[in-house]
This record gives sequence, C-alpha cells and structure tokens, in this order.
Amino acid sequence: MIVSSRTLVTALAAALLAASLAGCTAGSPEPKPTSSADAEQTPGITDIDDTPGSGEDLVGALADNTMGDCVRDGDAWKVSGTVANPTEEAASYRIYVSLLNGANDTRALVQVDVDDLAAGEEETWDTEIPVAEDDLSCVLRVERYVA
Repeated sequence: MIVSSRTLVTALAAALLAASLAGCTAGSPEPKPTSSADAEQTPGITDIDDTPGSGEDLVGALADNTMGDCVRDGDAWKVSGTVANPTEEAASYRIYVSLLNGANDTRALVQVDVDDLAAGEEETWDTEIPVAEDDLSCVLRVERYVA
C-alpha cells in the first residue's frame, strides 16, 4: 500500500493536535478570586444636567478658574473655586468636578453652573459631594459659553 506524503502529514498533524489537547482536561480546579477581587466598591455618583462638551460654541476655560478647596469633610468632599470671566461680554460656565481615586477611577462627577457672569467679573462657586472615600483627587473641566 502506498501512502501519499500529504496524507501522512495530515495524519501526523491530527495526532499531534490530539496529544496537545489531551493536556487541557478539566483536572485542575477553577481559580478562586482573591480578597481584593471580592471587595465591592460603592457605586460612583453622577450628578450632571448636561453632558460634558455638549453645548454649542463652548470654549475650554480651565484657565478662567482658580481652584479653592478639595477636602474630605466627614462623609463628603467639599470642593470650591473662583471663576473669572476674561472676555468682553457676559459668559456662563459649566464646571464639571470629578473625584478620582489612585487608579484614576471616577468616583463622582458633579456639574456646577455659574450663569451670566459679567465681563471682567469673578464669582466663587462650591459644591459638596457625598462620597465617603479617602485619597481622592479633584479634576475639573471648565466650559465657557456666551451668556
């Protein structure tokens, strides 16, 4: 009987495949999660009226804001700042305050509005965010609109 080399190579490949898959049996137990994987994180807080970046004719205006406090006070974070309108016409601001943990996970996103700020004027804003977690950092997104 004459066996072609193609048939021989195919049979050899099938045998090698079957042998390699034999080591993939379910003999070992499923891995169990570690305690850090078991820990549940409290859901984050989102309190916004407008999706960031959704307004018409917005101008990024982080430079218009001076950061005040970003401190935990009991079961909440107190965040404040002062926004100054450098333009020659009235402007409104949307300030989005994010609280981030060390892994850069957003634990809260809150919107603060400052409406109809006259040209050259400034206004202090503040918010209290009910998140009882330590070691968070405040990150702002500031949008300016013609009032």
